[in-house]
Amino acid sequence: MKRWLAVLVAGALAMGLLVWFMPARLALPLVESQWRGVQFEQVSGTLWQGHAERVSVAGGTNLDSVAWTLSRRALFGDIRLDVDVHQPPLHVSGHMHRISATRTDFSHVDVQVDMAMLGMQPWLRGQPQGRMDLHLSKAQLQSGWPMQIDASGTWSQASLHTTHGDVPLGTMLLDIQGQSGVIQASLHDDSSGPLRTAGRLSLSPLGWDMEINLKPRNRDPALLRWLHSFGTPKADGTLELRYRGGLAQLNAAPGKS
Repeated sequence: MKRWLAVLVAGALAMGLLVWFMPARLALPLVESQWRGVQFEQVSGTLWQGHAERVSVAGGTNLDSVAWTLSRRALFGDIRLDVDVHQPPLHVSGHMHRISATRTDFSHVDVQVDMAMLGMQPWLRGQPQGRMDLHLSKAQLQSGWPMQIDASGTWSQASLHTTHGDVPLGTMLLDIQGQSGVIQASLHDDSSGPLRTAGRLSLSPLGWDMEINLKPRNRDPALLRWLHSFGTPKADGTLELRYRGGLAQLNAAPGKS
């Protein structure tokens, strides 16, 4: 009896050590079976702290490298993950904490992206150019919706590639704040570029309301053509745009929607 007990204890200890120091190359096939179409290549490290030289995504973008640190608290359902994803022209790093099946918190997330990778954006009448640096201090998602958020970003060397030429925009500054599921965002330029910009966005599960004022600081032909594609500016050159959706448009003042 004692012998069998010793065998069971030794087996449990061996299994515990295997899980505690689980090599990533043994653990990730289980992940791949759950995430169909995802394949990790040239894997090193452990399940808890590892690195993959390449991650292939069927029908999507392949990643050059992914590094991660996963807390062993995940064994008890408390998932805390630090990740660093590198795929030029995209770099993402940050911390994720899965509180429950419906709530996930993010913090200290940094994103750098070449805006050209977004491709043609019909609502902008062009393809964005330049670089976006976005810092997310914190965000709380409840069933996929951000209940709280604190983020800021800089779109440097901003411009749009259009059929009529490149439209210079300068440097754009973004601020995003959210509480209780209501998000308020603002966009403005740094006061030195060719386009004076002042915009705001209100967003909630019930609807959204966006207003933006644009005024050129010079007579750049491409910039003026781009502005006129949205509507007729005022006598001083200011173009006022207003877009609304959902219940937000029911009580909003007349404007473009």
